[in-house]
Amino acid sequence: MTTEAKKFEELSGSQLYELMKLRVDIFVVEQECAYEELDNFDQVATHILGYSQNELVAYARVLPPDTVYTQSSIGRVAVKKEARNTGFGRILFKAALEEAQRLYLGQEIKIQAQIYLEEFYASFGFKTISEPYPDWGIWHVDMILEAS
Repeated sequence: MTTEAKKFEELSGSQLYELMKLRVDIFVVEQECAYEELDNFDQVATHILGYSQNELVAYARVLPPDTVYTQSSIGRVAVKKEARNTGFGRILFKAALEEAQRLYLGQEIKIQAQIYLEEFYASFGFKTISEPYPDWGIWHVDMILEAS
């Protein structure tokens, strides 16, 4: 899998459609969460696109400080169902983390992690900072990667 980072205005119409479809397929349809997927943060995000054989199979977005949180953040981490358990999630998240650290040098990064992925994110150095809580019916925790 190869990854690329693009600002909103650098995305082609096709790329924007593909990433929105992937996010809706996973977060709205698969996880059965009827929430506002289009949240007005995409325009300020850096989008991390993961391709395998010219197909978008993984995605994440990096947000600047003072958007979702006071810290910079990584969110909407998604891997297409057929591409899971291939290592693509690790490649994607590593690329997102490197982009966040490049853009927001020396700053904390905050994420909202689904409980079953807590150990995955901990393997990148994130520490849990909240008790588990439900968000749209799915249990999450907040996690922080301290500034380096």
